[in-house]
Amino acid sequence: MPASPSVKATTPALAALLIGFLLILCSTPPPAHAAYATSGAIGTMHRSLGGNSGKLGPAVGPQRCTLIQKGCYQSFKHGSIHWTKATGAHATLGALRTAWKRSGWERGPLGYPTSNEYRSGSETRQKFQNGKIVWTAKSGAKVQVTKAPSSFAIKGSGFGHGVGMSQYGARGMAAAGKSSTQILQHYYTGAKVTTMSKNADASLKVQLLTGKKSVTITPRSGRLRVKAGSKTIESGSKVTIERTSSGSVKVTVGAKSYSGSKLTIEWQGTRYWKGSSATTVSVSGAQDGATGTYRHGRLEIGQLKGSLNVVNVVGLNKEYLPGIAEMPASWQSEALRSQAIASRTYAYRNLGAVKPACGCNVYDEVASQRFLGWTRENAADSVPWRKAVTATQTSSGSTVKSARVVTYKGGLIDAVYSSSAGSKTHSAAEVWGSAVPYLVSVDDSPSKYPSAQNPNASWSVTAKQADMAKAFGLADVRAVAVTKTGSGLVKTAKATSVKGKTESLTGDQLRTKLKLKSASFSVA
Repeated sequence: MPASPSVKATTPALAALLIGFLLILCSTPPPAHAAYATSGAIGTMHRSLGGNSGKLGPAVGPQRCTLIQKGCYQSFKHGSIHWTKATGAHATLGALRTAWKRSGWERGPLGYPTSNEYRSGSETRQKFQNGKIVWTAKSGAKVQVTKAPSSFAIKGSGFGHGVGMSQYGARGMAAAGKSSTQILQHYYTGAKVTTMSKNADASLKVQLLTGKKSVTITPRSGRLRVKAGSKTIESGSKVTIERTSSGSVKVTVGAKSYSGSKLTIEWQGTRYWKGSSATTVSVSGAQDGATGTYRHGRLEIGQLKGSLNVVNVVGLNKEYLPGIAEMPASWQSEALRSQAIASRTYAYRNLGAVKPACGCNVYDEVASQRFLGWTRENAADSVPWRKAVTATQTSSGSTVKSARVVTYKGGLIDAVYSSSAGSKTHSAAEVWGSAVPYLVSVDDSPSKYPSAQNPNASWSVTAKQADMAKAFGLADVRAVAVTKTGSGLVKTAKATSVKGKTESLTGDQLRTKLKLKSASFSVA
């Protein structure tokens, strides 16, 4: 039976066209504004400007309240609205908005907007917490800060000087299966990890304390002896040592006192006084004002610049390295070995003539590397660290015969290191002004691996206006501009006051004055 005229009119081609049209209708997304509502003060401001058909157009994102000072914002097709309880809701658009963005948004010197844009003669203006932006057809949009901001937002990465081995980078590389040799040869460009027999059983002089008029030294589980000139005095209890006005040092043991130009203190169970007693001695104030405890070596005490100078003489490999506290012992064994080799290389390079400034080879603090002695070596969790030290040296009985170090063209390198640098380490030339072939900028992305668990991969702090002004020696600071090297290190930080006066500091100087974690940062 022939089809009716109405059915016959729906040809296959027409049916396909209708189906296609329906599919297009179903797959076409709704208008952008349909998914993003506006509410509260931001919604009120949006509606006052004409809503979706007004200056801003429809919203292109949800309202977010994640800004400083508990601020909120919402983005629209042609601009945005920002709100805080103190400033209310205000819109920014066009060239004025672009200028505000370039100045650092609400974290920059202007702060939040306090008005919408408005006309003043031939100018278009907008007010902000700390100034205004003025636009003219001739000059474009210009930022004018008329009030110093109350604070500055500083964002940075890394911790320390950032030259040489990155410790968190070593952790990240070790977690990725890299060996200590691979780690060290990555961070010290062109250097080689090798085994050296020279200096393997050498002694090192470590400054423990200076700047004090007196110090007490107490033996634990044994006895000590003091050598003052030709006299040797034993004691099972604490002794007190003082400087004298004549330049000598005086020790008081019980009710008696003895003097000499230099005193030597030894205790039982060391290579200087062999015996069965494993004695330690406590030195008051030796660890950042707290008492330090030492198991090995002997103490040499004299005067330096009118105060006492206490030096621990220890075997470099067997007695000094186990007491180094530069990397958590819980880290991977290859990371710990890289630290042991770097620390040893640094100490080897400082052997020889003592430094006149300390009467020592190395300091016990970060000016060299942190040495805590028995406090570190005998800690409950120190076994992996001591194993890493032992694994990187060869011994025969109590004597170390050889050990692994890092060299460049046959010579020991200056094996400096820091916590981390960020995306790249810094070169010696960038930080200290002198180029060193093996201390150049290299990739430090391993310090940002999740496995590195680096708390300083990125950081942020707020600097108060008073602190920033004091750092630069200005009455106030309205803005700080920084220039950076290729690795992200701040080379120069230039501050400008409200009245236009400027002062500059190096990145490291500003880091020191504000106690920042590193000199890789930005200021807004």
